[in-house]
Amino acid sequence: MIDGFGTPLSALDAFGTSMAVTANNVANMNTDEFRASDVRLQTGPAGQDGREQGVEVAEIRQSSTHGPVRLDLRRILHEDGSVSVETSAIEGSNTDVANEMVDMLTDQRAFEANAAVVRARDEMTGILVDRFV
Repeated sequence: MIDGFGTPLSALDAFGTSMAVTANNVANMNTDEFRASDVRLQTGPAGQDGREQGVEVAEIRQSSTHGPVRLDLRRILHEDGSVSVETSAIEGSNTDVANEMVDMLTDQRAFEANAAVVRARDEMTGILVDRFV
């Protein structure tokens, strides 16, 4: 890989993963018993020059907090034509939409910043190639 591209490209990959996890959380916010997940990032391994480290996903951790509990009422029709009602408690999703939106905006801005670095490096490389070719 051309020197200088490793760090922002690894960050694009890591923030892309974080956005996908956040999108999954939001998509399942109305799914009963769904547990939201969170992405933990860490500094990546050193590059060939020993300096460039980048960013990588350390882990994707599922939340252990409980969602809100709601009562579910079910009508049961018996063979004799009578109807009874059965109640049960169902745990809802523990997704906090406000936190997910903040995470999504943070990931989006970080992704945009690293994409700008890649574009700038690409333009600089193109200018150098044009001058020396």
